[in-house]
Amino acid sequence: MGLNYSFGITFTDNEDAELCRKDFVNQKIILSPEKNVNLGSFVCEHADNKILEEKLYVLSVSIDNLGISCKDLSLFERSNFYTIRDFFYEYLRDMKVGFEFAHFELEAADYLMCATDMTDDIGWLLKNKSEGDENAAKASGIDKFYFLSKRYIDGIVVSSKKLKKISKYNVEFQPFKPEYYWLPVTEFKLSK
Repeated sequence: MGLNYSFGITFTDNEDAELCRKDFVNQKIILSPEKNVNLGSFVCEHADNKILEEKLYVLSVSIDNLGISCKDLSLFERSNFYTIRDFFYEYLRDMKVGFEFAHFELEAADYLMCATDMTDDIGWLLKNKSEGDENAAKASGIDKFYFLSKRYIDGIVVSSKKLKKISKYNVEFQPFKPEYYWLPVTEFKLSK
């Protein structure tokens, strides 16, 4: 598998994950009257479910041609790239089902599928800041300063229950919706 942008949501209930997966079946993001992008979705058990007390399930939503090996450079144009990102955060904001973590980023769903305790990961990622959006640059080949600056972890949404577990790092988290917090992405603007 090549490096591709994905939207990932971690659940404690497989039925909730499957219910949300169905929201993305045959779903397209309309970018303009002439252009839209197809989505693909599937649910996997967390890689460490054999050792976890609380089983986790990850919904992965991929965006056709938004990656390294198979790419449509027009999807990396700012208006398209941020419209795609906003689509997923609006979905999270309106979602009625509970979840643990959610993130849209390069390989985000794969990352959530393998990270058992986000405490250390979030702490490390917060300390290792970058200029520009290095992952968007890596996937597109476009200079990182073309994109609005963000870190890999910016945009992650966590439940209030999970935020308590990472309390030493939660100073940067802001309310996202009731019972959920996030590391904001500055370019995110709700269309509603």
